[in-house]
Amino acid sequence: MLITRTVAATAVAAVVVTVITPMLAAGPAAATYEGNDGRLYFGAFDPAQRRSADLYASLVSGDDLKQLTEAGARRDICPAVSADGKRVALCSDRTGNYEIWTMDANGKSLDQLTSLGGYSIFPDFSPSGAAIAFTHGAPSDPDITGIWVADASSGAAHRLVPAATAPGLWADAYPAYSPDGSTVLFVRQKLEFDPVEGFPFPVEGQLWTYDLSSGTSAQLTFDPTIKDQVPDWSPDGSRIAYGADDDVFMIGADGSDMVNLTSSPAAEFGAAWSPRGRWIAFTGGGSDVPAGQRYVQVVRPDGTGRRVVAPTPGLLQAVPSWQPLGAGR
Repeated sequence: MLITRTVAATAVAAVVVTVITPMLAAGPAAATYEGNDGRLYFGAFDPAQRRSADLYASLVSGDDLKQLTEAGARRDICPAVSADGKRVALCSDRTGNYEIWTMDANGKSLDQLTSLGGYSIFPDFSPSGAAIAFTHGAPSDPDITGIWVADASSGAAHRLVPAATAPGLWADAYPAYSPDGSTVLFVRQKLEFDPVEGFPFPVEGQLWTYDLSSGTSAQLTFDPTIKDQVPDWSPDGSRIAYGADDDVFMIGADGSDMVNLTSSPAAEFGAAWSPRGRWIAFTGGGSDVPAGQRYVQVVRPDGTGRRVVAPTPGLLQAVPSWQPLGAGR
């Protein structure tokens, strides 16, 4: 359930579209930083017009739903909000390829940050706001994605996490900075080529971490479920929420104490913690969602209180990101 062609061609379209079918399915991805609970940001698209997706934001109550971008026949998706709540990074194919863009939290001052070609998707701000990590697939082989990082001002970018050295075909995706900025969480998937479909698909997928000081990667999870769809740290860094096998799960930051939070027949993914750590947002179906729709929902870390946030009839909602607000703002 990656963006596959894994993170790529189909991913991209998937991103949007399955929510996008799942990898790009949407959105954020990204670490949630402490503060008051601000707005939830998410992409939404009309399934009848798959070339169009825009960013929306609402309060967690569902009130004050606003459309923030107008992409026309293109897609604005996968938002991630900075730690100060003032800036939003996103991926958009307004120039023909998916690149990382940034804008003010109110949707103003939308600017292209990267110009790498291929696919650049699912950004995440570092705690300082100086850097943005993201998933990138080169034009020559967009399915084999890696974790890259860009300067948030200049857009200068390079690969951050070294590629896997184990035998086989591997792709890394969905980076999320830890709240203290020391570690990047990501998903590493083993791919196999499907000669019928004509592109690779994931046969394994685990959460990994990358230590920014030592430059070393370590596997965090080992169970058989295939991880995907943007994992997210709790604002205190003690827990991680993530998508796997169409459900949202939660584990301790050391990989222990796995809990299935949203066991249902519907596909659910794209976890995002609230800044106060009281809720986990995600996108998907369920008993409160009309057939054929996908809405952003919230659930408490103990699995209770599940509800839809802001329905948009006729539009499929993608992966959310939560805005942290400082005291008094």
